[in-house]
Amino acid sequence: MMDYPLLKNQLPESIRTVWKKTSLTTFIFFLTLGIGVTSIVIYFEGLNPVWTLILTIYFALVCILYLLNFVLIKYRYQYFRYEITNEELVFQKGFIFRSITYVPFSRIQHIETEQGPFLRRENLMELVVHTAATAHHLAGLSIEDSEILRQSLLQKVEEASEDES
Repeated sequence: MMDYPLLKNQLPESIRTVWKKTSLTTFIFFLTLGIGVTSIVIYFEGLNPVWTLILTIYFALVCILYLLNFVLIKYRYQYFRYEITNEELVFQKGFIFRSITYVPFSRIQHIETEQGPFLRRENLMELVVHTAATAHHLAGLSIEDSEILRQSLLQKVEEASEDES
């Protein structure tokens, strides 16, 4: 296997709990949706072989995707990293399909923090870095680390804009 350089900053271990809860919640939602559709089909048409096949495939896919997502959390955690260099913010993610995204400080338009119920329960926060083209999410920082990172990025963005003028 080819060497894949890992960036130095890793998210806190508690982000795995958040990802597990999110995965379970999504699974329950789609399972409930499938049960609802099955109930409607049985009530109005009855289960014929076509509906039985469609619903079997649906439930099998929901279960397989949940199990894959749950098993891959360990690898997702291992390969989701970030780093601040002198010129840019770098995001790294992916175990099977790996990517590294470089966001130059001069491209950052604004930074915001977000916190959903699962992140709040683990005392974590999400940092969202906006550029003109897209938003980059860094979910799972501790509240203190997200504030330190935000301040550091604001300072780097200000320095980059001073260099350009």
